[in-house]
This record gives sequence, C-alpha cells and structure tokens, in this order.
Amino acid sequence: MISSKSKGSYNKQKGHFAELHAAAFLCRKGCTILARNYHYQNGELDIVAQNTKGVILFVEVKSVWDPLAGNPASRVNFKKQFQVWKTAVHFLHFHGGQNQKCRFDVISVDMRFGKIVLKHYPDAFVATRVIPEC
Repeated sequence: MISSKSKGSYNKQKGHFAELHAAAFLCRKGCTILARNYHYQNGELDIVAQNTKGVILFVEVKSVWDPLAGNPASRVNFKKQFQVWKTAVHFLHFHGGQNQKCRFDVISVDMRFGKIVLKHYPDAFVATRVIPEC
C-alpha cells in the first residue's frame, strides 16, 4: 500500500511501485536485473537488465495513475532519451560492457483503472550521439 505524506514523497513511492512491478515483469521474461536506480550526473537508469540472449537492456519506467492522463511512454522525450543514453554510456564504461550489445526499452505501468497494466516497448529509441559527445 502506498501512503500519502507529501506530494513529492507520494510520487516517489508511486514510481518505486511501478519500477518494482517492471523489474518483476522482466524477471518473469528471464532477464537478470543488473542495477536499479543507477545515477550519473543528471541522469538515472530505472532498470538495467540482461536478457537471455546477453543483450543489456536500459529500461525507462513510466507510470500513469490519473484516469485523464495519456500513455506514460509518450513522456520519454528527446531530453529524457539523452539523459538515459548518457547514463548508459557511463554504466557500460564502468561495468566492463563497452563491447556489449544493448538497447533502450520503455515499460509503461498503467494504474488508471485500479489494475496494473504493463506494456513493454523493446528498442523504444536509439542513441543519436557518439560517445565523445557525452
């Protein structure tokens, strides 16, 4: 159950709840969770996982709770994609994965109607910059 203290704290709890369900979803698909909430500068990787084929997944989790809100995955804009990419480059550099196959996924967690509905978007976006630009 999610308690309500302050709005910021409540939003953080909702985000943690959504990420927990997204991580469990990935585990059920056979993925291994390598990291959660990995931070670098102004970026964060919600989930870093490795699938059964050895591909590293950088997963952005977005949730929606308001019945009037739209698809949460649509909030992964260019700025957010750049932050995720930059943090992913840092993760790969410091965790021996420079030559690893990887991709950027989004998992939306829809809680608008009192039921958890997860939608996985593999290869949701691609990197548009080269490493020296980070």
